Amino acid sequence: MLKPVLVVLTLAQGGDATHLALTSAETMQDCATKAQAVQKVLEGAGHTVLAARCTDTDLEFTPYGHGGDSAERPHAWRVTLPKTGALIEPLAEGEGCTPAPDGTPAVHCARSAQGVVE
Repeated sequence: MLKPVLVVLTLAQGGDATHLALTSAETMQDCATKAQAVQKVLEGAGHTVLAARCTDTDLEFTPYGHGGDSAERPHAWRVTLPKTGALIEPLAEGEGCTPAPDGTPAVHCARSAQGVVE
C-alpha cells in the first residue's frame, strides 16, 4: 500500500556529499506541512536543502537518527526529482549511481543512516 513520505536532501558540510532523510506522514497535506517546517529549520541552522518533497511509496524505512557524518550513513540511494514528487531507490552494495543534479529530471546520489526495513 502506498503511503506519503517526506524526502529531504541536504548538502553535507563542505559540499562533498548529499544526505537523505525520510519521514513518514499520515497524509500528503501533513507531509507538505512537515516539508515546509523542516526546510525552514534546516536552512535557519545553515544547512543547504537541495529538496524537501513529498511522494508516495510502498517502502518501509528504518528510523531516522540525528547527527553523524557521511561515514555513519551506510545506505546508498538514488533520488530522482521530476517536476513533482520524488522517486527514491535504495541501491545495493556496490551499485553505481550517476548524479545529474541539473538534469531533467534531476538525479541525486545520496547517503543515509536510514535503510529499507526487510
